[in-house]
Amino acid sequence: MDTIHDEGWIKLHRKILDNPIMRNSEAFHLLGYFLLKANHKTNRFLFNQREIIVQRGQLITGLKRISKDTGLTSRQIRTRLALLENLRILTRKTTNKFSIITICNYSHYQDPKSNERQADRQSNDNRTTTNNNDKNDKKIGRSKESDPKVKEFQNYWGETFRKETGQPYTFSFGKDGKLVKDLLQVHSLETLQEMTKLFFRDEQCKRRGLTIGIFRTEVNRLIGLKTGDPLEEARRELGVTR
Repeated sequence: MDTIHDEGWIKLHRKILDNPIMRNSEAFHLLGYFLLKANHKTNRFLFNQREIIVQRGQLITGLKRISKDTGLTSRQIRTRLALLENLRILTRKTTNKFSIITICNYSHYQDPKSNERQADRQSNDNRTTTNNNDKNDKKIGRSKESDPKVKEFQNYWGETFRKETGQPYTFSFGKDGKLVKDLLQVHSLETLQEMTKLFFRDEQCKRRGLTIGIFRTEVNRLIGLKTGDPLEEARRELGVTR
């Protein structure tokens, strides 16, 4: 079964160009299909004598229907669905009869007035940023310096870099410090140190570049290699990093 939808159009934000799915045509194909099929308003359906309410930005469907409409195999659909879920582009609730797909932030991006509001916010933000750049830079610098874990990881990174390459690592403390701080909000210091060792020995990482920026995009793949995470296996198959 599938939801009923009217003829019309959808909006596609240019931010999608920065998303990893742009490097995978099948994932992008699947997302476009879901955007086109999702309800633009709340609807009610009867299924097995039970009323089902499907909200704006949702659709009811199944693997057979998706495969028929898109030409993708069931395995391709499952793998790409897992990727889209992991990237927080959509969520999925599955029963033994059907799945309810929910497009994350659907109303925000499909609201005709959202672009105007966003433009106003960006204009105000730009003015605020211009007036406060010096203050913010000083505050950020103090914040990074006051976090002992950030400094400890940077020391560990520098020592490992020198050991593996024979050269000192040139830190961009503003940028690298923020990246490290973001990583420490997700992973423990011990995990990041362990993944650093794998990073400097991994051939894909060597080809991409031995920087903290590249480390941030590769760390989940490296964890997946170590743990055998099925989502990381899917990313490796699709050539997607995050």
